[in-house]
Amino acid sequence: MSFSRSALLIFNSFFCLMLLIPNCVLGQDELTYEQYRQLDWAADRLDHLVAYEPLHGESGMYSALGERFGTVLVFKHTVRGAERVWKSNQLSGIPDEVLTADLSGDSLEDAILCRTNNGKIYVWSMDNYTLLWESLAGEYQNIQCFTTMDMDEDASREIVFLADNRIHYVDGETFNKEWSSINTHDATMMRCGDVDGDGQMEVVLNSGQVIDAVSGSIEWEEESFYSIIELLDIDGDGILEIITENGFSGPVKVYDMDYGNEVRFQ
Repeated sequence: MSFSRSALLIFNSFFCLMLLIPNCVLGQDELTYEQYRQLDWAADRLDHLVAYEPLHGESGMYSALGERFGTVLVFKHTVRGAERVWKSNQLSGIPDEVLTADLSGDSLEDAILCRTNNGKIYVWSMDNYTLLWESLAGEYQNIQCFTTMDMDEDASREIVFLADNRIHYVDGETFNKEWSSINTHDATMMRCGDVDGDGQMEVVLNSGQVIDAVSGSIEWEEESFYSIIELLDIDGDGILEIITENGFSGPVKVYDMDYGNEVRFQ
């Protein structure tokens, strides 16, 4: 089959026009604002659900859900709806929490993590869902909470978790255990960051302790925070504040470690 010169000109003009229309082909699977907000809100409030952007920049959003029958599911969300794209093998225990993280330290989320009620942590590649690491069976009886943060001077992040009442660091690239605390703690949520401006990381537990990330010593202690804690610089001084609340009800408290106590903003 051959095309006349005029037909080719018409085709090329049409193709160029298609590229100039933003939502013609590219972006046709982008979520609406309402769909995005619904997904973001659910992921923010549920420990078993996390939402994340596609690793390679394609349209839509992804979510990972740890369900009570012992698996983690990944869904792709577009304007047309949700489609399941992956399901893990059967896990040891029921998922308690699912996270996504940049373990390699290149500023791109690359891993999905899950902790179960049977004392196990699993890590999968976000790219092809390969199992990268799982903790040894029977190594921990109970993992109360976990998070990720760069706790040392190398590029990769650490998996930071409270297991059997001790804090542990596992390197996010080699998955070697780097540190375990001598002291014991009891908490259901943890966050890591420099909350006192000394240039060093602290581990903050919702049981009320701020712990030096190197020595494991308690730098500051409150009777107890509320159940939920987050670290955020809300006064613009470059130092993270501890924000704590009791979920859907009750007041919020803000602690500034510059002063070592709860602060009231005027």
